[in-house]
Amino acid sequence: MHKNVKETKMNETQLFILSMQTCQWWNAVFIQAKRFFEILESDHGGTPWDEGNANSMFVAERMFLITALHHAIENLQKLNIELQRNNDNTFQTVLDAIETVASLQDIKNLRDMNEHGLDYLVDKGRKQADFRKTVKKGDYEIHTTAAWTHVHGDAKAILLGTVAIDNLLLIMKSQLPIVKEKTKQIFDKSLYEKQ
Repeated sequence: MHKNVKETKMNETQLFILSMQTCQWWNAVFIQAKRFFEILESDHGGTPWDEGNANSMFVAERMFLITALHHAIENLQKLNIELQRNNDNTFQTVLDAIETVASLQDIKNLRDMNEHGLDYLVDKGRKQADFRKTVKKGDYEIHTTAAWTHVHGDAKAILLGTVAIDNLLLIMKSQLPIVKEKTKQIFDKSLYEKQ
């Protein structure tokens, strides 16, 4: 989120829209996660040139999931800033819970590095030094990039880049009722104040 967006105080109409979009993106995360895991479990048909589309759809479903995660969390961060102006820390607890399994910066980097994948492929990315990482899971070291997906049965890890997507989704699922309830409150309050 750009600094000027972070610092700008939102009006009621903007809060109304952002509360709805935040809830939509949180719901989209779980819809997209289902699609991602379904395609992950399917026969990928070898290469993109082989018969079948699972290999290519995997790339698309992965990017859609990363995009949904990014928007869900970034929108929640902005709503959190707005709520904290009124001493309401409801969303800070959600963001803190997410941080127990994935750095918010790592999630942003995952989205940015995939969105600008060509830049990173030719070693010209803005955060090129962060593109290739080693993730330690128990006794295992998993070498990865933001563009890779790892399913490592022995390490019990499913990684999108450095983000343990299985753990992130479990935390987000546990926080979903809080997000839905509070975004609905913001939406309803903004709606009634507009009338």
